[in-house]
Amino acid sequence: KFENAYPGDYVFIYDDSLEEHEDGEEVKSEISAAYDKIASTAQISGDAGLAEKVMTRLGYSASQIEIAGRDAYNYQGVGCPHSHADIKEGENVLDIGSGLGVDSFIAGAAVGESGAVTGLDISKGEVAHAKKRAEARNVKNVNFVHGDMEKMSFATESFDAVISNGAFCLAPNKEAAFKEIYRVLKPGGRFSVACTTVKTDLDKEVNWPICMRVFMPIDQAGPMLTRIGFGNVAVDDSDSKMTFEDLNDDIELHEENTEGGIETVDQNGRKKIHVGSAEFEHLENYDMNQLCARVVLHGFK
Repeated sequence: KFENAYPGDYVFIYDDSLEEHEDGEEVKSEISAAYDKIASTAQISGDAGLAEKVMTRLGYSASQIEIAGRDAYNYQGVGCPHSHADIKEGENVLDIGSGLGVDSFIAGAAVGESGAVTGLDISKGEVAHAKKRAEARNVKNVNFVHGDMEKMSFATESFDAVISNGAFCLAPNKEAAFKEIYRVLKPGGRFSVACTTVKTDLDKEVNWPICMRVFMPIDQAGPMLTRIGFGNVAVDDSDSKMTFEDLNDDIELHEENTEGGIETVDQNGRKKIHVGSAEFEHLENYDMNQLCARVVLHGFK
């Protein structure tokens, strides 16, 4: 959740000592550790009403939110990949960066008993939580595995569709990850990836959080995907705003000092990762809608 009403439930801020040239494996380790902390409090009930408002604002249907059920307050994402995914009954679907399982459960309902969904995430803690929730929900067609989106262990041409919601924002090597999507998709398969991009070059004199510095430039997304080999590539920026003023009053957070810095905890004691530390107070002077855009990248193999 965000103090300034940015969309989505979670944003990861890397330790600023990690420079862009450093080993991507170290960055991934930081991401995994951060989301393991999120998983440690995911069992605590959250604000279901706020979750419904956020998911509705991001484009989820009432039936999809109903499918999410009590897991909706563990929603993690920046958009809704389902509208472009066009998931059908009986299909085999991969959810990259499946987090605490919300989008995977929605996809599982779409493929039905004759289909299957695999959720892949770099956080072992979030994978463990999602597995427990699948068991509690008595969902048999959704499975969760730990792995790296840049080097997946799945067989070539395994999936009819690939979805992702927010994970590609922070992938150290986005081209490698999209090449993996291309590899695991069946011929004619499709992908739908919701992520945050940058619309302009960031001023190098400004101290930007590394999460923003690794966002993909929006004008490079389409050409990269076409170069990889995807067809009918589109960048849907029809709902690209970064701020949700109408939800700002609904978000209640406080900060706790920890050894690793400042963490945000909601009124129920659930840990959040956010942009809001004193180090980045100067960003309040910037219009994030001018700098960044939430988009859904989609296309076919």
